[in-house]
Amino acid sequence: MNRRALLIGLCAAALAPAAALAQRSEGKRRIGYFGVQPPDSEATRRGLALFRDVLKRHALVEGRDYVLDYVWEERIERVPAKMRALAAGKVDLIVAITTPVALAARDATREIPIVFGTVSDPVGSGLVASLARPGGNITGVTNVLPELSGKLLELAREIVPGTRRIGAMWNPDNPAKALEYRALQEASAHAGIELNAFPVRTASEIERVLFDLGARKLDVLVTLAETLTNANRKRIAELALAARMPTVFSFTEHVRAGGLVSYSPDYSVLARRLAEHAGRILLGADPAALPVEQPTHFQLAVNLATARSLGLAIPQSVLLRANVVIE
Repeated sequence: MNRRALLIGLCAAALAPAAALAQRSEGKRRIGYFGVQPPDSEATRRGLALFRDVLKRHALVEGRDYVLDYVWEERIERVPAKMRALAAGKVDLIVAITTPVALAARDATREIPIVFGTVSDPVGSGLVASLARPGGNITGVTNVLPELSGKLLELAREIVPGTRRIGAMWNPDNPAKALEYRALQEASAHAGIELNAFPVRTASEIERVLFDLGARKLDVLVTLAETLTNANRKRIAELALAARMPTVFSFTEHVRAGGLVSYSPDYSVLARRLAEHAGRILLGADPAALPVEQPTHFQLAVNLATARSLGLAIPQSVLLRANVVIE
């Protein structure tokens, strides 16, 4: 091969992704990003900033190569209708955050590519055939929260030695939380711990559970975090502290709001992996051929101010492992 032919080949290879993007659409691509928090919330701003940053690294610039429509809904029963409207709007890609949103996206379209995030068990939820080979028009990243239920129980026993009775507050309308609760049941039974279920569907039900904590004689309250509990995280922390109840969560933001401890994936890493999938699909990749990614980075968060208020001494073994410590 002569030098001229080599240069032509290299240029063609470099331009291939851009050419693939142009072939898929005459104009800018439309991304429908469906979240569960308001666009002005800190978590949403942070997630969208990471998303845009990763796409830029794929040479995809907002306003030039794509437009992003952000839709949100925190009430599960309203998600399907909003998702159908989004899918009918001729978007080129749907980003679906949380299991209920991803399930609604799957039911709304079999043609538009879907990338999901913050999904606990995509196989158990029926979103994909397998993690390695998702199939269909959908892929994404999982937070494997059911697999972490045993870790939450272990953490509860570390911070409150001699724990025998724990409570679990969770939203049964969220299919992901049902999977996580079953995993917590199995872990508790194996450890010989009494598990008390506190299903909650509304903010008023959360308050009712927390107001009665003092009479329940629990050692620890575990909250399976999701949209409902996250929206009420400050109130949960306040009422649990008033009842002098140690709390364990599956989301770091609960600890920042005043909860005691949490163990979860590092969601900033997962957000970047979600955006990587989205970028590859926009450049022509087939969702069915992109394996679902699992977390490799995890966060243990501790709120020392809350521990002091409860009169608890957090074990050194926990502090040494903590990634986030709130003073």
